[in-house]
Amino acid sequence: MDRTGGTALPSPRPPRATAAQPSGPVPAARPSPPGAGDHTEEEITGYERSPSDVLRTVAFAVLALLLVLLARWARDAATALDEDLVQRLSFLTPTVGRILAGAGTLLVLASVVAAWVTPLATRHPRLLGHLLIGGVLAGALAQGARELVDRGDTDALVREVARRGGADSTLTVDGLAVVAASFTVLAPFVSRRWRRAGARLLALVVLLRLLVPVAHPGTLAVALVLGALAGSGTLLLLGRPSRRPTLAAVAAALTKSGLPPAHLAPAVVDARGSVPYVATLQDGGRVFAKVMGTDNRAADLLFRAYRFLRLKDVGDERPFSSLRRTVEHEALVSLLVRDAGARTPRLRSVAPVGSDSFLLSYDLVDGSTLDRLPSSAVPRPVLHGIWAQVAVLRRHAVAHRDLRRANVLLDLTGTPWLIDWGFSEVAAAPALLDADVAQLLVALALDVGVDPAVDAAIAELGPEAVAAALPRLQPNSYSGATRDALKHRKDLVPQIRAAVCRRSGVPEPALADLERIHRKTVLTVVLLVAATYFLAPQLGDVGGMVARVREADWVWVPWILAVSALTYAGATLSIVGAVPARLRLPTTFVAQLASSFASKLAPAGLGGMALNVRYLQRSGVDLPVATSGVGLSYAGGSVVHVFLMVVFAVWAGQSAFGSLRLPRPEAVLWGVLAVLALAAAVFAVPAVRRLVVARVVPLAHRSVQAIGAALRRPGKLALLLGGAAVITLGYLVCLYLSTRAFGGGVDLATVGVVYLAGAAVAAVAPTPGGLGALEAALIAGLVAAGMDHTVAVPAVFLYRLATFWLPILPGWAAFAWLRRSDYV
Repeated sequence: MDRTGGTALPSPRPPRATAAQPSGPVPAARPSPPGAGDHTEEEITGYERSPSDVLRTVAFAVLALLLVLLARWARDAATALDEDLVQRLSFLTPTVGRILAGAGTLLVLASVVAAWVTPLATRHPRLLGHLLIGGVLAGALAQGARELVDRGDTDALVREVARRGGADSTLTVDGLAVVAASFTVLAPFVSRRWRRAGARLLALVVLLRLLVPVAHPGTLAVALVLGALAGSGTLLLLGRPSRRPTLAAVAAALTKSGLPPAHLAPAVVDARGSVPYVATLQDGGRVFAKVMGTDNRAADLLFRAYRFLRLKDVGDERPFSSLRRTVEHEALVSLLVRDAGARTPRLRSVAPVGSDSFLLSYDLVDGSTLDRLPSSAVPRPVLHGIWAQVAVLRRHAVAHRDLRRANVLLDLTGTPWLIDWGFSEVAAAPALLDADVAQLLVALALDVGVDPAVDAAIAELGPEAVAAALPRLQPNSYSGATRDALKHRKDLVPQIRAAVCRRSGVPEPALADLERIHRKTVLTVVLLVAATYFLAPQLGDVGGMVARVREADWVWVPWILAVSALTYAGATLSIVGAVPARLRLPTTFVAQLASSFASKLAPAGLGGMALNVRYLQRSGVDLPVATSGVGLSYAGGSVVHVFLMVVFAVWAGQSAFGSLRLPRPEAVLWGVLAVLALAAAVFAVPAVRRLVVARVVPLAHRSVQAIGAALRRPGKLALLLGGAAVITLGYLVCLYLSTRAFGGGVDLATVGVVYLAGAAVAAVAPTPGGLGALEAALIAGLVAAGMDHTVAVPAVFLYRLATFWLPILPGWAAFAWLRRSDYV
């Protein structure tokens, strides 16, 4: 997330007026209907998905998960707590309990009626849909949580609830969740006083439920959290009113600050993180005002949480305790750097706007930010002036932390100003000051080139200060806008590093380790979790598998293992033949061994395909070519598989597949027509069509070219098909040798048909490596072919042991080596 603030100025053209915020003289305040909020302060300009709802949804989801897990896996403690609460609140007589139960029911009915009347009173019919979806979602969540937790009532709880008459109340746990969801959905549509009234009403209902319980008191907390989760999720899904301070509210805030405006209009500027305005004052002066609300704070919290989880040593301090503290910090830094001698617009006022927003106003400086100027408008004297401002910040240990082009402004005389102090730090560590230098070096080099940017930095800061920024010349030190600009200039940062080393006379240092969680670490954790989830249940019968294998004729086992290892050589040949580029055979062999490990962690071999694509990319193959090459390898395997199935079926005779039936031709035709109709309907959508033309067609064209290049070379084609044949025949022979190890009397042709048919069935199974499905298909096929069940079962287990289980450890070792060697 980028933080734009301060005084990012409007373009030379006049500010553009919008329907929601018309420009012109300051409007007078208008009266507002009761309960709909104070429209003299805010007005609804549309609907949007708010960062506040993202934050609340995540927080309530985590809290609900913790409560459900606590209730499920700490049942004794939760039940004991419920019993203690019930006993402590048992001072009411049954008669009083029934009276309170009736009062609670009336309150709930009143709450429901009020919630559904609100859309009519506030003229927001869209709110009816919000309430309906929120209520249904809350009821579903509460029902699911009750089914999941359902720990049953103890005798003490049953007796106490019955004695106090709460069991007859119409307010169930589901109802409480629905009421909480309704109040959460209503919150952004009504004023603050109505939100407070709803919160008090909900608290009163909860108190009555504690005094006259329906079930476990502990379920009240779960119901409330699930209701809030459903309400926040509904707002996140459907959007909440986009409330913006009205011009009248902004004008009133400026007037109270001693800056009465004669003209006020929205500013057409890059002001992410705030709503910008330009005001002409009654005394003729002009100010730039930025208004920040609660959504800006929520976005800041999410941004800091993301960076905290992903990055380290980047200077993200703990978030401020409130929006007021955030605004005060920006005002403080603005005053501090101006007093220190840095050139930044003068802060004129800080004031509240409405009930949830704050305003910062600055003297308006006529000019444009660097991102709006051509590179020719930034001569060398201006570059030196920009770096001179950074030198002032460094001397006073102030880190701007967002020195991108949009935050460097040139006035009409070409004098540089620094703006937007919302993300800055005072008493900053040297690493943060170095990060400022690194980010500004890249931002300026994008405009004026490497040499002018580096020369000016060294002239103003000195070679030591610029060289100290070298470890920070990496994407994690840049703003989002700078990273986006670098996507088309991938060679720029290496050129900057080389230029700084050359002019500073220092060797190129290693990059600072700023990532707390690396992508490779995430990949490893995901693979380990998947391995535990999918493979652990099968590993539970290791003893039985070993016991069955012990009965085998061990003369055949070395041959089975040797042929199983041969399949990886076949996979190596197939992938080498599928891409035009030359690949190193030893490394490719290790990649195929690692691919077999990854394939065991996702259905249909997706893990192995993804690893192969990544390996080819790291080996210098373009992504479309790598993707099409892996696809071509699998397609070649499918062609060979079908061909061998026909060959072995003819060899084995009609008895081997007489029970198989092909689908009716008309069914196949209808299926093809349905797919074509669906594709045509989707392609008729303009947005989809543009996406396909812009993204898919170029990739498909390059893929076709790569496939054609591979197929036009006989040697590559032989490797592709030959490698696929080695894989399929290798597994087929492994199964045949496994049956021989237990004295199976079925011939090779029949075993071949059984394997090829079983592998085809298992390929569509939703388990990694066809786990479970392949075993069942092979055992059924061998028994149908005349093999005794006591032979077929251990033979299949031996086959799977050699081809699936034993390669896991070397596959994991190969995967680890590829990671260490930076091949994946």
